[in-house]
Amino acid sequence: QLSDIMSTNVMRVRTDMDQEEVADLVAKYNILAIPVVDDQGKLLGLITVDDVIDVMRDEATEDILRMAGTSEDEMLLGYKSLQIARLRLPWLLTTLVGGVVTGTLMWWYKATLEQAIMLISFIPVITGMGGNVGSQTSTILVRGFATGRVDFSMIRKIFLKELRVGLIMGVVCGLTIALVATVWHQNAYFGVVVGIAMVTAITVAACMGVLVTAFFKKVGIDPAIASSPIVQTVNDITGILIYFSTATLFLPHLIS
Repeated sequence: QLSDIMSTNVMRVRTDMDQEEVADLVAKYNILAIPVVDDQGKLLGLITVDDVIDVMRDEATEDILRMAGTSEDEMLLGYKSLQIARLRLPWLLTTLVGGVVTGTLMWWYKATLEQAIMLISFIPVITGMGGNVGSQTSTILVRGFATGRVDFSMIRKIFLKELRVGLIMGVVCGLTIALVATVWHQNAYFGVVVGIAMVTAITVAACMGVLVTAFFKKVGIDPAIASSPIVQTVNDITGILIYFSTATLFLPHLIS
């Protein structure tokens, strides 16, 4: 009989299920098609892998645009400049606020900066490297959440892995920039300051990329929208704090 060979444990989806969740199921279990049923379990149709590919492409495009702080609506030729600006402004304002906070921190450390003006040389490097590393980590995690390959049970493992990766990259970049700073300004202590700041900033940035992205996912805010500008802003602030705090500790050796 047919009942003897048929499978009763069939993966299926309901009509009200989000298309991205359906795509995640198909990708996770490598199935070519998945049945669609109603509340009573009656077959209504079939979703094939071709349909899923279209969905995944659309979702990936949407995530990329959101991470850039923009929207697919901008691609419409009918959109006016004012409407496009309104779509982009919220996340630009977040970066603006972060810049003001960073400037305020630099003002607080003006005594250190005035006595060791050479510190200015490496501010862009410290903040830029931290921001880039944080964005890389955040992007990988956002993509993992979007494809269903990452869930909250894996966050601790991912955090520890990114901590190690950040530390390795930080040590390599820190040693390099410390050598440059020492040769440029003929001060080994300044090289130590820049090196320590670089190692710490990159390591912290890698960790923040995981924590911020996971936090937004947990509270129900799309991390593809919010993570990138927030991670950049947080890493700029922490980078400045680390750099000038380290410089303050070594200040007597920088001005001698």
